[in-house]
Amino acid sequence: MKLLPTIIMPFALSLVFTSSLLANTTFTPSPNTKLAVEYTIDGNIDEDFFKFSKNATEEINFFLTNPHHNVNLVYEQQVGKTSLNQLSFSSLVNDKVVRPLMNIDPRIGGYTPFNLVIYRKKSTNKTVITHIMPQAALDVLQISNKSVRETFIKMFEPLDAAIEKRYPEATKSYTKIQGFSKKTMMNFEIPFDEPEDIDDFFDDFQERFEAAFETKGYIIAGFYDMKDSLNSEDTNDEGAMPGYSTYVVWSLCHVSFSYTIFDGKNPMPQAAIFAPCSMYAYIKEGENKIVIGMPILGSWTTILAITDKEKLAKIAQLDTEIPAIIHSLGGIDTDNQNPLLRK
Repeated sequence: MKLLPTIIMPFALSLVFTSSLLANTTFTPSPNTKLAVEYTIDGNIDEDFFKFSKNATEEINFFLTNPHHNVNLVYEQQVGKTSLNQLSFSSLVNDKVVRPLMNIDPRIGGYTPFNLVIYRKKSTNKTVITHIMPQAALDVLQISNKSVRETFIKMFEPLDAAIEKRYPEATKSYTKIQGFSKKTMMNFEIPFDEPEDIDDFFDDFQERFEAAFETKGYIIAGFYDMKDSLNSEDTNDEGAMPGYSTYVVWSLCHVSFSYTIFDGKNPMPQAAIFAPCSMYAYIKEGENKIVIGMPILGSWTTILAITDKEKLAKIAQLDTEIPAIIHSLGGIDTDNQNPLLRK
């Protein structure tokens, strides 16, 4: 069964579209002021780090998904220059901890997987390992559930302990939060008529989704099936995510965007903690709608106090393009609430 005839296209979207992001309900960020933890080490540790992110993290139930090593070389090849000697993305996911949380608030997929970054500027011989602080991620997602927050925050403790054990010489510091945007998420629903086979239906949607983004110059840098994870000990998955027909996360990348932010003029490789952008999509059993969500890129502007005009223009460009692509697939804007609590 093909997807196109089954999608219900909302006529209102073709008549009125004043903003791609609806106003969020009131959310007060936590008192946390730490955006990211940074471990700074003298010299080149690249090969050892790549082994660490693959093998050592599995020992603490973090699995490496779709790693992207030496992104700086991509910049050099496609743009012609780079200010970095190293920039690599290691997307990590802990199914054992995160999947039960998705039964409480599925928005946790906005930072699942999350990025463990390593970078080194040409102007220095210091290597930095960094990742977003879980409190900051939860505040961007606007998740307030106490049990979800406590569990997600605790999940990062073994990872930091493993990094500190592996690199005892590292200097530990933090990137500070400069502020939060009022709108931090883009949320959508795509209604559809009940298909004969939900798996065939979503397979067709996945093809159209990825083609729509790739046509606009985006790269599908990763795809992770949370519902049917190959890292799961439960081969049937019935106990892990009951009530979901499917739950997947795409990692979106855009080379010229990432070069402009992380490299180029006034490089900010520390912002790579937000990349690749995780866009989750799921269907609950018994519901004829695809729910989609992703942190907006504009939240980077406030959190990192970005003022560079070229960077701001690129951020605004993608925050316009991405919703437009979802709308072209039949998406309707929704507000950023826990969808499982909507009446």
